[in-house]
Amino acid sequence: MAPNLDRFNRTITYLRVSVTDRCNLRCAYCQPVKELKLFKHSEILSYEEVLRVVQAASEVGISKIRLTGGEPLIRRGCTDFVASVCRVSGLEDLLPLCVGCPDLKM
Repeated sequence: MAPNLDRFNRTITYLRVSVTDRCNLRCAYCQPVKELKLFKHSEILSYEEVLRVVQAASEVGISKIRLTGGEPLIRRGCTDFVASVCRVSGLEDLLPLCVGCPDLKM
C-alpha cells in the first residue's frame, strides 16, 4: 500500500478527531474568527461512526490518533470511546489534546 502523503511529500501517520464542537479553548485551529454554528447533538457523528472512521484510517496506514475538542473528555461516554479506540488494530499512539491531559500510551 502506498503511504499517505501531504503536499510536501511527507508521510501522514496521524489523524485528529474532534469529539465535540463545544470546544472551550477558542483557538484558531478549530474555531475560526467568525462565530461557529454549534450543531445539535443529533447532527454530530456518534462514537460508533467516529470509531468506524478511526478503524478505516488505521487500515490505510494511520497509526496515531489525536483526540481534540478543547476538553474532549467532557463529552458523555468519552472514556468508553477512548477505550474502544485503544482496541483498534494497528494504532500505536493515542493522545487526548486537552488542558491538563497527559499522554495516553497504548
